[in-house]
Amino acid sequence: MDTEEAIGSLQRSGPYTFEWTKLHLPRWKTDPLRYEYDTLAAKALERLQAIAKERGFSDDPRKRPDLYQLLAENHARDDDLERFWTQLHAVPDWVDWEQLERGQRFFYRYAAANLMGFALQGFVGENSAASGVVEVLVRTGGFSTRVLLHRLLETFQWLLQVTESLQSIKPGGAGHISTVRIRLLHSSVRQRILKMVKSRPEYFDVETHGVPVNTLDSIHSIATFCCNHMWLQLPRMGVHPTEQEKEDYIALFRYLGYLLATPDEYFVTVDQARATMESMLVHELTVTDTSRVVCFNFIKCLVDLPPFNVSKEFIEAGSRVLNGDELCNQLEMGRPGWVSYACFRGHCWLVSALATAQRLSPTFDQWIIEHWKRLLHSAVIQSGLKGASKFDFKYVPQEGVQVEKEGNGRKGVNYGILSRPVETFYLGVFLFASILAFLACLMATIGLRAIAPYAVQCVSKLVGGR
Repeated sequence: MDTEEAIGSLQRSGPYTFEWTKLHLPRWKTDPLRYEYDTLAAKALERLQAIAKERGFSDDPRKRPDLYQLLAENHARDDDLERFWTQLHAVPDWVDWEQLERGQRFFYRYAAANLMGFALQGFVGENSAASGVVEVLVRTGGFSTRVLLHRLLETFQWLLQVTESLQSIKPGGAGHISTVRIRLLHSSVRQRILKMVKSRPEYFDVETHGVPVNTLDSIHSIATFCCNHMWLQLPRMGVHPTEQEKEDYIALFRYLGYLLATPDEYFVTVDQARATMESMLVHELTVTDTSRVVCFNFIKCLVDLPPFNVSKEFIEAGSRVLNGDELCNQLEMGRPGWVSYACFRGHCWLVSALATAQRLSPTFDQWIIEHWKRLLHSAVIQSGLKGASKFDFKYVPQEGVQVEKEGNGRKGVNYGILSRPVETFYLGVFLFASILAFLACLMATIGLRAIAPYAVQCVSKLVGGR
C-alpha cells in the first residue's frame, strides 16, 4: 500500500495547493470503494432485462426496451424493482428544496465560466487523468470522434435538465427521470464489461481499476461536477463563488448523487465536499496512454466545430491555465503562443466583470440566468440533440472495440478576422481591457505628478509649524 499522506502536509495538484486534514480520505478508506458498486440497480436491471426478454425485446437498436418505462410499469409486481423504485422516490430528510433551487441558479449565473471549466478542467484535467474512468470510456466506443460530440451533448442535456427547475428534479420530473435512466445505463455498462471479463480477463483489469463504474468513480464524478467549479475552475478565471453559493450547489449534487447511488456523507458540508475533491486529486489522477487518447480525441472533437470554430491552440492555452503545465505536458498538449493566452485571458476578464456586475444588480443577474437557460436548452436539446435523449445503451462494450486517436474529418477554417469568432471576440476584450488599464495608469501617473508639488508644500508647512 502507498504511504498515507500526513496530517498537516502540503499537497499540490497542478496550480492548486492545499493542506491535508482529518477530513481528507486516506487510501485505506478509498481503495476498497473501487470494488463496491450499486447492487440495488444491478438487481433491478436483471429483472428488467428478464421482463424485456419475455416481451420480445432484444439488443437490436430497433428493438431495445425503454428500461425506465418497464420499471414504471412493473415495479409494484417485483420485490427488487419495488425496492429500487422506493429508494429513488424517497426524499432524504436533509433535502431543502429552496436550497436546491438556489443551487440550480448557480449553474446559469456563471454559465460562460462553468461551461469553460467543465470542458477544459472537468474533462481534460479530471476525466482524462482518472485512469479507471478512461479505461471504461474507451471500451464503450463513445469516445470516438465520430460520436463524441453527441455523447458530450447528452451529458450536458442531463446537466441542463437537473438545473432547469425545482419540479424537474422532484420525483417524476424530467431531470429525475433522466438521472434514473443514467443510473440504469451505468449498471448496463458494468454488467456488460464484467460478463466479457469472465471469458477474457485481460479485457479489463478489475484488480487494478476495480469494478467498472464503481462507488469511488461515482464519488469522484459528483465531486467533479459540484466542487471543481468552486476551487479549481472559477477562481482561476477571476470568479469567486460566495459561501452560500458553494453550500447550495454542493447540496444540489449531494441529492443527485443520492439518486445515482453515491454515498452522500462525502458531501454533507462544504468543508467535507472540498476535502473529498482534494482527496480525489491526490489518489485518482494518473495519466496513462489511454488518458492521452481520450484527451486527444476530445480536443479534436471541439477544434473547428461550427459555429464557434475554436482553435487547438485556444483549447491548449485554457487547459494550461486551468490545469497547469505539468499535467498538460503529460497529456502531450502543444504549447500555444501568446495570442491564444491573450484570448483566454479575455474570456477570464469578461466572466469576472459579468460576475461583479451581477452582484451589483439583481435585475441583471436574473436576466443573465434566464438568458443562459433559454440559450442552452435551445442549443443543446432542441438543436444539438434534435430532442431529449433517453440515455439508452448505445455505446456497447464489445471485444475488439477500443477507441484510438482519431481525426475529426473536418477541413478546418479559412483564416480571417471572423473565421474564429469566439477567439476574435475574446482578443478584442483583452485588448480593450489592456488599453483601459494603460490609460488608467497613465491618468493616475499624471494626476500624482500634478498634485505632488502641493503635497510637498503641505508637508513642509506642517513640519515647519511644529
